[in-house]
Amino acid sequence: MTGLPEHLRTATRSRSEGAEERARAALSSLSKNGKQINFTTVARVGGIGTDFLYRHPELRALVERHRAKGGGPGGSIAEPTTASSTSSAVRALAARLAQDKRLHQEEVAKLRKALEVAHGENLLLRRRLARYETD
Repeated sequence: MTGLPEHLRTATRSRSEGAEERARAALSSLSKNGKQINFTTVARVGGIGTDFLYRHPELRALVERHRAKGGGPGGSIAEPTTASSTSSAVRALAARLAQDKRLHQEEVAKLRKALEVAHGENLLLRRRLARYETD
């Protein structure tokens, strides 16, 4: 940012401060209402991007601390959380990919078995043909 004119640096700083205020307000609101707190919900309620939360060390620590407590008053967990920042869509796609991979492996195993049988039949027929041609 050193090459930017002063008015652009000021505007950037102002925008970042506004986003930080919205993030803190979203954290406060979610905590008061007993809602689940994670990066996605804070970003959605605050009208900011999750990347801003991840890149801001202080906000990231706040979200992680609230998430570890369970997100709401009393520390009750609304939904179990898995790895940080893993969305349900990614988990669903990963599960689908694992299932497709398993099915593909089963199909390949069946096809290999069928190929072995076909090779065996081919060998048997070649041997019969060889006996027939020599007679």
